[in-house]
Amino acid sequence: MLAKRIKIIIALFTAFISIDLMAQKPVFTLEIALEKAVNYHPLNGQKSLIEDKKNLNIKSLKKKNLPNIDLNAEASLQSENLDLEFPLPNFEPITLPLYRAQTYLETNYMLYDGGITKSLINNEKLKAKVGQQNIAIALFKLKDKLVDVYFGILILNKQKEILDNSMIVLNTQEKIVKTAINNGLALKSDLDKIHLERIKINQSKASIEHKIKTLKTALTDLTGIDVNDKKLSDVQNIKINNYNADKRPEKLLFDYKKQLLKQRKNIISAKKKPKIVLFAKGGVGYPNPFNFFDDNIAPYAIGGVKFIWNIYDWKKSSIEKQKLDLEQSIIDNQNTVFDYNTKMQVNKLLTEIQGIEANEHFDNELIEKQESIIHTVENQYQNGVVKINDYIKEVNVKRIAEINRAIHKLEKQKLKYKLKILLNK
Repeated sequence: MLAKRIKIIIALFTAFISIDLMAQKPVFTLEIALEKAVNYHPLNGQKSLIEDKKNLNIKSLKKKNLPNIDLNAEASLQSENLDLEFPLPNFEPITLPLYRAQTYLETNYMLYDGGITKSLINNEKLKAKVGQQNIAIALFKLKDKLVDVYFGILILNKQKEILDNSMIVLNTQEKIVKTAINNGLALKSDLDKIHLERIKINQSKASIEHKIKTLKTALTDLTGIDVNDKKLSDVQNIKINNYNADKRPEKLLFDYKKQLLKQRKNIISAKKKPKIVLFAKGGVGYPNPFNFFDDNIAPYAIGGVKFIWNIYDWKKSSIEKQKLDLEQSIIDNQNTVFDYNTKMQVNKLLTEIQGIEANEHFDNELIEKQESIIHTVENQYQNGVVKINDYIKEVNVKRIAEINRAIHKLEKQKLKYKLKILLNK
């Protein structure tokens, strides 16, 4: 009867505490924690930098095809120059000056570059995607650490709750012992042993509270949110039907890397295509650079079109493409290794989950049997058959069993959530 009363008191006390905490503290879920942690990390600052770098590189590449205009000036002095004399009447001898000078503007415009600029722009876009995806992977890896911290707090909170329930049992038993002492059925030392057990429980609670504080500090550092004034909610049961890792950020990174290699091949091909360049040059020179017979200061100009085609490069392009093919094979192998390792991790987590589920009934049976033993020992103590030490021992056995059951339940949820994150579901 007394054991039943204690159960009711504990249930009411636990419900009261839970309702009170929920009323006073805002709820903080694991999903919120994961979202905040990913958004809060300083690595996010690199995203905009990568984007800015990509835009500047593309802007620079587009400028390369615009006409370039250069102002040039040059002068020279030589020890000897051309001197022509004609043995014909009415023909003046030609003597070119020993020094010459000219200043001119020169412009070139790439009319057709074989598609190099377009390929280089696409290359910059893919490089930016690779950089962004590397950041996404680094941020993704935070989640596993955060899950450990979050569930660590939940497990410690559950242990603390069980210790609080044990304290209620001790307080109830203390009243019984006091009554027994007053009736001459128990010794004062029995009461001292109750007090000693209370000290042990308070000591355990103090240790747990310190660990909770440490983990909450870590959770605050990871999320950027002070969680000390928040109630961490339990995690809902998770169901996963498909155990493939196709949604992992690494898979997308492998795809971007292969696209980047393909684009680098396009650049190599574009470099071998014909190019067409328009050019123009105009200025003032002495003597006239374009008129052999004019030794005066004279303006001049020239313009035209230039055709460039590297028809044979000694198979350099072919070798470069072969190197890119090897890089793609390496990426394919990395993808295979990733799938292999992920499958092993999935199987490990599934095995651990199945192991906990297979033994859950033992936890329940152990606690149920222990409650029956406590009830028996309690009656024996009241009848003077056993000592208070025997009662405390059995209560401690039950407390340990309850803590283990709570840990096993939360460990199972943690493993399921780790599996969910591993597969990025």
